[in-house]
Amino acid sequence: MDSTWVTIFCSIVMILYSIASKKAEKLPRIPLALFITYFTLQFFIQILEGYEWSHGWIRYAGISADIILSWAVARFIFWFVIEVLAGFRKNQDVIPKITRDFILFLTFAILFFVVLRVRSDINLASLLTTSALLTVVIGLAAQATLSNLFSGLIIQAERPFSIGDWIQFEGYEGTVIGISWKSTQILTREKILVYIPNSVLASSTFSNYSRPNRKKIASLVIGLDYSVPPNKVRKVITQVLEQNSKVLKQPKVNIRLLRFSDFSIQYEIRFWHNNYSIEPQLKSEINNQLWYALRRNQIRIPYPVRDIQHAHIEREFNKNSQNKMTEEIQKMFESIPVLSPLSQADRADLAKKVYIETYGEGEFIVQEGDEGDSMYIIFSGSCEATRRGNQQQAIKLSRFFKGAFFGEISLLTGEKRSATVQATEDVSLIVVDKIAFSTVINSNATISEQIGKVVIARQKESAINSEASVVNMETDSQKLIQKIKLFFGV
Repeated sequence: MDSTWVTIFCSIVMILYSIASKKAEKLPRIPLALFITYFTLQFFIQILEGYEWSHGWIRYAGISADIILSWAVARFIFWFVIEVLAGFRKNQDVIPKITRDFILFLTFAILFFVVLRVRSDINLASLLTTSALLTVVIGLAAQATLSNLFSGLIIQAERPFSIGDWIQFEGYEGTVIGISWKSTQILTREKILVYIPNSVLASSTFSNYSRPNRKKIASLVIGLDYSVPPNKVRKVITQVLEQNSKVLKQPKVNIRLLRFSDFSIQYEIRFWHNNYSIEPQLKSEINNQLWYALRRNQIRIPYPVRDIQHAHIEREFNKNSQNKMTEEIQKMFESIPVLSPLSQADRADLAKKVYIETYGEGEFIVQEGDEGDSMYIIFSGSCEATRRGNQQQAIKLSRFFKGAFFGEISLLTGEKRSATVQATEDVSLIVVDKIAFSTVINSNATISEQIGKVVIARQKESAINSEASVVNMETDSQKLIQKIKLFFGV
């Protein structure tokens, strides 16, 4: 009776643990189903032991219990070695389900015959003969299933791909998420689960984008205007790709001139990345960034079109649009403290010489440490300034909106950029560069002194507001004025 209670106790403990492990992720999922079956069978054997008519049944039930126990121990050892010990090894490939099932099937079959040989007087020779005949019958009836089974085993032996690899087969592209007895499952970019029969996959050609390693070349083709020199095109495109964090720095970007077509020069852009699953998204990002960069550098993307517009009407429209833009820029200059020392005529003249650049969301306008000789005024949109310095992470300084400006020190003295400015949305910027500003500086010798004092006064105000050390206005304004004059050759 004591052994009966032990059997009941063990069964209840294992059942409760199995239920708890399904609900609590931290508990290991120990394979206890066979152990529970064994203890349940032992419980019924102990109950039937008191009845004479049950002796024959108890004998066969005992043999069955021994077989189940051997399977339970084998299953537990397999789980401990494959899942527990192998889990401590990093970069360990996951053993597919078909391989694990096949190993367990062979183990269970061997244990079945061993236990029968030791615990019973059953004629194994006749049993094996019957099993062989049964195998032939089953084999003829399930040729397709067996073909998929052995093809799956061949795939595992040859290992042309592993779980997690990205493959392409007959128009389907996706990551391998499983290899079962019948099929290999891949999950596409559209999150569609595709089942490919193992026999078909083993006898067909497919591509593995994760071998020999995950570095892959992607390419884009773009047609640009004949009037732009190829070297300028290469420089602009290279700058765009170097700013994208998903594009590998090594090997370097390669830009090839493919052909001279009817309306444009065709260029092929070849770059490296290490995640094939995001390649369409990455190409879309690069095309988006290229549009802004090409527009800023006056590089046109031509297309076949028949021009039937009246040229004089178009010229008049463009002239009126430019005049309105110049007037609006001149009004914005009036609210820029750095430009306050300029006369109305100087601001009007400067408004005609500046130009507008457009940046897309996420693009870098200037980067900390870069050379610069221009100031930016936000015409529309917004951007954000950050500074890294000696810090590991960049510190957010401020966010600029319409009418704000930055980069005045680089414009006046040519000093390197002190911060990184990135577009937080599509932003249009008025660019005041050294060439445009030099005319104003050289036309009036006192302008540089007035601008120097305004800049130092703004820095002093900023230092007070931020509780930083207050600068010596007189001394620093003289130093800044000297730098301005030296930079512009006054």
